Order: sequence, then C-alpha cells, then structure tokens
Amino acid sequence: MIEYRTHDNSPLTSIHVEKGAVIVTMTFDVPSCYTRLHSHTFDHWMECVKGSARIEIDGVVRIVKVGDKYLVEAHKQHNVHPLALDTVLRCVHEHADIDPENVGDGIPIEWLTRLTDKEPA
Repeated sequence: MIEYRTHDNSPLTSIHVEKGAVIVTMTFDVPSCYTRLHSHTFDHWMECVKGSARIEIDGVVRIVKVGDKYLVEAHKQHNVHPLALDTVLRCVHEHADIDPENVGDGIPIEWLTRLTDKEPA
C-alpha cells in the first residue's frame, strides 16, 4: 500500500490493488482538506465509507453520506470537500488487466498514470 498527499491541504490518500482494480482511499483527516478539481480518462465508482462530504461533478453539487455510492464518468471534472473531520471516501478504478499477483515491490507506474487526466499543455 502507498500513502501520500497530492497537495498541502489534500486528504491522506492510500492506494492498493485488488483483482481488476486500483483502490484509492481518501481520509480527510485535517481541517480544511479537500481534493482539487480533476478528472480521469475512464469511469470510476466512489463510496462514502465514513462521515459526509460535498461533492461536485461537472458543476453539479450533492451531499453524500455513509453508504452512498456514485459514479464519476470519464473526463467529468470533480472534487470533494468533507463535511466532517475524518470523512473517508473509497474510489474504485476498474481495469481488467490489474492483478495483485503482478504488483511485485510496488504498483506499476503505468497503472498510476491511468488515474488522472493530464493537464492541458
């Protein structure tokens, strides 16, 4: 498992691999942390595991709470602002070729580069 923060006010993020998916778990563990507006090159599922959050997908805002699961379609700009400290969201990025047996000492960079759309030049 890899843990990191993408920017100063980002949630603590962990990544692990399951058969057919890269799982990204975000723990909003400090006040005022959030995810920046971003998109992916493919659809992915998100689920609120703990707490609640304000999510924006392509300009549409909604509130999610524990148990809510929602789809973020490919190339849709989205971000998350937690409404409670220690909110946890789980993102499932499904790819048929991903297998934990092929991970070795770390998650292959090619898999990680699939996670986020490239910024325009």
